[in-house]
Amino acid sequence: MALAPDRELQRALSHGDVDGAFFLFGDAPQQRDAAARAILDRALEPSTREFNLDRFRADDVDPDTLASALHTPPMMGDRRVVLLTEAQELGTAAAKVVESVLASLPAQLTFVITAGPASGKAGKTLKRIAGRCRSFEWRVPREQALPGWLMEQARARHGYELSERAAQAVADAIGPQLGLLESELEKLSHAAEDGRVTLEAVRRLVPNVRPVNRWEWLDDVAARRYDVALASLPTLLSDSRESAVGLLAAMIDQHLCLGIALEGGAGLLGRSLGEAGKSYLRWKARVYERQARAWSSDELDRALQLMRDADWRCKSGVGDRAVLEELLLSLRLGERAA
Repeated sequence: MALAPDRELQRALSHGDVDGAFFLFGDAPQQRDAAARAILDRALEPSTREFNLDRFRADDVDPDTLASALHTPPMMGDRRVVLLTEAQELGTAAAKVVESVLASLPAQLTFVITAGPASGKAGKTLKRIAGRCRSFEWRVPREQALPGWLMEQARARHGYELSERAAQAVADAIGPQLGLLESELEKLSHAAEDGRVTLEAVRRLVPNVRPVNRWEWLDDVAARRYDVALASLPTLLSDSRESAVGLLAAMIDQHLCLGIALEGGAGLLGRSLGEAGKSYLRWKARVYERQARAWSSDELDRALQLMRDADWRCKSGVGDRAVLEELLLSLRLGERAA
């Protein structure tokens, strides 16, 4: 998940653009809630906030009370705000009230609606609501997108640079738990030196950081640091989450990306990832471009053939670790021969 919805919303709020209805949805509740608070803070005057703000939860809202609040003019201020949360739980009567108001929104009203994922009848209701609001979606990022998400969050929200390897270590240790990730980013902000947080700081402060993680190991292979990759392979495979087949699949994908980057740079790679449905990996396009400089086309072709052969052997039941070690030794010999 990138920060596009945050940036888009912030642009509107920075110009005082809080008119109308906002629909904040998706499966990342922390980001939805933070966006709702930002709208409330921008739309309401602090001195009259308690008079001009009504909050409702969709699962227990009374339709008549909701309708009344939505048509009440502001008191001692310029604007009134109604916040309706968890709209995926709206009952039929309350949903009709919401849709009716959205069809002809009263002046001086800011209507903020938040919702989690929904399907069936509720999903159709939310789709109609979204079509009548300024809609912003927040999604939990895919696991492979987490390091890029962390680097951007650190920069945009906390004002420091999180190094690539540091971000990969945090993502590996915490996983796609956005609340915990946000807490760790906040904690790491206090360890920033010259505006930057390194892998060493992450290993010191973040729990459950592995000595080596998949991203780091794959980068060692792609950068042709084969001795380092060989030394860390037993530690990596000792984790139940890892397997030789999985590592080989990731190696092949990464080296294909190196080939595209070698041919057309980060721009072509970014476009190719988008066309392949892997836009969540665009954060790494510049890294792949940098790694590709260590390769020639012929060397990449040879490496990919060795990896495909190793993949076939692993899937045929040959020892996992032995196959990977032999592959890395072959890649190292090929580099020295070149």
